[in-house]
Order: sequence, then structure tokens, then C-alpha cells
Amino acid sequence: MRKSKKCIAVVGAVFLTFLATATYGASIYNSDFEAQRVKIENKDGSHYFVTVYNSSTHYFDCIDGCLVTLVRTGYTRTVDANSVVIIDDGKLRVK
Repeated sequence: MRKSKKCIAVVGAVFLTFLATATYGASIYNSDFEAQRVKIENKDGSHYFVTVYNSSTHYFDCIDGCLVTLVRTGYTRTVDANSVVIIDDGKLRVK
């Protein structure tokens, strides 16, 4: 039962995220059951940290591409302006 709820939450979040990307650019959805600390680094070297709670989405501008890193695991992905990033089992997937 827990897996099906997680699947429904991920599908719903991805759908809503696609609707919001025109306004916000990129987004990160956390499908893990615990909060994840994320570092978002821009091409100019500026960066910030954000905590993405379970079943939550963080939207961010990523005009020229960004580097997204999970602080706990060090898992890193390069994303572009319209990316949807999903945190799943301590890893990053880009849609």
C-alpha cells in the first residue's frame, strides 16, 4: 500500500510540476520519506541550500543550467531551465 501511495504522489507532483515550469523554470520534487538538503549552484558560481521536505516541490530559476547536489549523499546532476528533478531513494533523477 505504501508504494502505491508513493507512486500516486510522484505522478501528481510531476504533473503539477510540468504546469509550473513555465513560470519557475526547473523544479525538485522529493519522493523520499525524509527531508533532503539540496545545494543549487548556478553557472556564475553562486549557490544556495534548500531543504526539500517529503512530498514537496521546490521551484527555482535555472536559465543557463545549474548543478543540483544532494548534500547527504553527494549525488549530483546538471540540469537545464525546464528540468524536473525527482529525489528518490537518496538519488536524483531528471525528467
